[in-house]
Amino acid sequence: MSLPTYWQQSKEFLTHADPKLAKLILEHKKYSISSRGEALETLLRSIVGQQISVQAAASVWGKLANKIGPIKPENVILISHDELKSCGLSKQKVQYIINICNHFINFSINDHTYWEDRSFQNIYDELTTIKGVGAWTAEMFGMFYLLEKDIFPIKDIGIIRAMNQIYGEGKPLHIEKIIEISETWRPFRSVACWFLWRSIDSEEVLY
Repeated sequence: MSLPTYWQQSKEFLTHADPKLAKLILEHKKYSISSRGEALETLLRSIVGQQISVQAAASVWGKLANKIGPIKPENVILISHDELKSCGLSKQKVQYIINICNHFINFSINDHTYWEDRSFQNIYDELTTIKGVGAWTAEMFGMFYLLEKDIFPIKDIGIIRAMNQIYGEGKPLHIEKIIEISETWRPFRSVACWFLWRSIDSEEVLY
């Protein structure tokens, strides 16, 4: 795992751009983000984490990882749907995981070089052709595997909850206001989001 080259610069920028984020960054000054360096694992963890808490996702992932062993597409494909469901996955999530693994096999994706020298938009467009990989999952891949610095996952329930707490004093913010606030974080919206997640979860969010 390696720290993004822009980490210190982004914290300084956000500290000056947003007083509320500045307080958050100060409260979590030892916090840092890094990539697991495993594309398939990041995507599968993102599927597991869809619409459930960080704690619940960690529990399901632990069971799934024990069943799979080394996180390789061939290993996942060998496991029956029922066995995958027994880890706490819905029928839909099981199929999404299988779809992703088939994509990795079909395109012979086996190391980081597959993703190098490509724009995030290009990678996003490829990933969202996989049934089950929507905008949010592709954004998590961009944020946690590629370490893209300026992604804002507008439909993420944790980000919305954190912004309601910090900027809305506990009251729901209109989507227009959420977007307006996030615009002040460019070009480091991903970093702002990482700190927002950190403010509401006792466990670190890491896909």
